[in-house]
Amino acid sequence: MTIAEERDALAAMNILQPYESTETLQLCLQTALCRSPQQLHLFPKLYQTYWRELDRAVDSKIKEETEEKPSPTKVNQSQRPPTIHEIKNWLHGNKKTEETDVATYSTIDVFGKNSIPVFEEKEMREIFRLVKKLVEKIANRRSRRFQSTRKREQLDLKKTIRKSITRGADIAEVFYKKKKKENLKVVLICDVSRSMEMYSRFFIQFMFAFQKLFPKVNTFVFSTSLHPVSEELSKKSLNRSLEKIISKVNNWSGGTKIGASLEEFTQQYAHKNLTSKTLTIILSDGWDTGDVDLIEKNMKIIHRKSLQVLWLNPLAGSDTWKPEVQGMKAALPYVDAMLPFYNIESLRNVVRSSILR
Repeated sequence: MTIAEERDALAAMNILQPYESTETLQLCLQTALCRSPQQLHLFPKLYQTYWRELDRAVDSKIKEETEEKPSPTKVNQSQRPPTIHEIKNWLHGNKKTEETDVATYSTIDVFGKNSIPVFEEKEMREIFRLVKKLVEKIANRRSRRFQSTRKREQLDLKKTIRKSITRGADIAEVFYKKKKKENLKVVLICDVSRSMEMYSRFFIQFMFAFQKLFPKVNTFVFSTSLHPVSEELSKKSLNRSLEKIISKVNNWSGGTKIGASLEEFTQQYAHKNLTSKTLTIILSDGWDTGDVDLIEKNMKIIHRKSLQVLWLNPLAGSDTWKPEVQGMKAALPYVDAMLPFYNIESLRNVVRSSILR
């Protein structure tokens, strides 16, 4: 376990004070320590097993103790709280190594020191294919209003009768109608803070594909502040786009201030980007280290000005996940649908979702 991971876990515990709720403590540690979707899904079971085994060990130790009281200078190791390092080791199956890493692995470094991640061509093609389907659903989405059509679709009974009456004769011509296209625009707001780091590679590919395939999308990323990145994502290659974004976003993989970032969006960009024909998509795990009241205030504005608000949350894929963090609780009343989103399979589920029909 790295120093940075331990620091983040302790910071989360200090902010949330999760000691009265085992589920909140689990979420704190899960967010700070898991480094892949597989670990994220495995963590809840290992977490419960760890505490169960610890209680069993304590009971066994009590039974084996003699009546002699321990020396006051000695600490009863079996009853001390487990360290974050022990929990991290348990997550990885208690595998012992000769060395403990002291540097944090990051797909993208804040200062661009690490190399640009390698994007597999096969994976990129599949993401483009799925995003194309998603874009087609958005582009072809129908409104409740109708327009006349020469094709034999839905019978326009009112128009048929009205035309017949004006001509003073029996029905000589049948008219048809179809639902109008909504001509939606999309606003994409993506969380690129530290807690989202393990999903950054997938999210970058998703944003790049969306920007390439849908001309009416405006993309923003945020960590502690908001940055428009549509222009950067319009570069010919993904690597070139990523280089431009990294040079622009100086707080990539930093802290998370969802409320402050959303307020920046509503004050500077909402009047140009949000209309009754805008689908707003937010990609975030809901963890916030800033003012939670700002989330509710600005989500209310975004929801009021948008056609729909779709929240894609990587943590929602876990069977035991509940929206208990304060940031997510504040946002939920203003979210029309929340879906898991962390890999290609979850993207398939978003494409199949009825929210975009």
